[in-house]
Amino acid sequence: MEIITTTPELAAITRELVGTLASVTSLAKPETNYHQVDAKPSDVVKVARADLFVRCGMDLDMWADALLGSSRNAKVQRGAPGYVDASARVRKLEVPTGGINGASGDVHAAGNPHFWFDPKDAVVVAYEILLALLAVDKAHGNTYNANYKRFTDEITARLAGWEKTLAPFKGQGFVAYHDEWVYFATRFGLNQFGFLEPKPGIPPSGGHVTDLIQRMKASKVRAVVMGSIYSTKYADLIAREAGGKVAVVPYSVGGLGTRTYFEYLDAIVNGFAKALR
Repeated sequence: MEIITTTPELAAITRELVGTLASVTSLAKPETNYHQVDAKPSDVVKVARADLFVRCGMDLDMWADALLGSSRNAKVQRGAPGYVDASARVRKLEVPTGGINGASGDVHAAGNPHFWFDPKDAVVVAYEILLALLAVDKAHGNTYNANYKRFTDEITARLAGWEKTLAPFKGQGFVAYHDEWVYFATRFGLNQFGFLEPKPGIPPSGGHVTDLIQRMKASKVRAVVMGSIYSTKYADLIAREAGGKVAVVPYSVGGLGTRTYFEYLDAIVNGFAKALR
């Protein structure tokens, strides 16, 4: 069986469920901005051959729509058993209440799409994938169910450790480059104080960075956390001026030596602890 996902995180979660029963390929490569994936003709071929297509949804991977259409693969079109919107059952955060226009930056009408940073949402995503697997490959249903249980049990066990690691920093603020940590911060009781981007998708400006430094000093916020695809130029500056530390964490599964979803979350949790300590 061939499974295509739009991101490495979805591929990693899917692999936990299928084991050796399927080949899983992510269209977005590790350490690439998922908002800006340039699809290639070879990607159309991959989707055309897929038995299952798993996407983030919430407008993060709209570039996948053209691939689905060009593939002419009825098995994975929207509404088909082989089409999975991983966000379908996720509790959406930061859903805009007003109008959105070009001045809003890269704001998603369906809410913030970076839900995979919350381990409990990873379980929700895994369940959505499980339902599709049971629909398209009933013969291996017992294996998929067993793998899903093993995955959820490991999430439960590891979550206790992650919560223990971050418990001393509950309520503390941090600065990030992009607004992608709301699910993680909500899960672990952290405070998203500010962002290097003045608006989502808009590069930092000198005036915005200066204002951010002043706000950090006034509020005694020193932690800066950066996904590994972003330049640390301004992060190093604001950390130095605010008397804090920069922690670079993997943007993707496959980044900074991570291979699985669990290694990915380990690295992120440890990075936050380093910056907040």
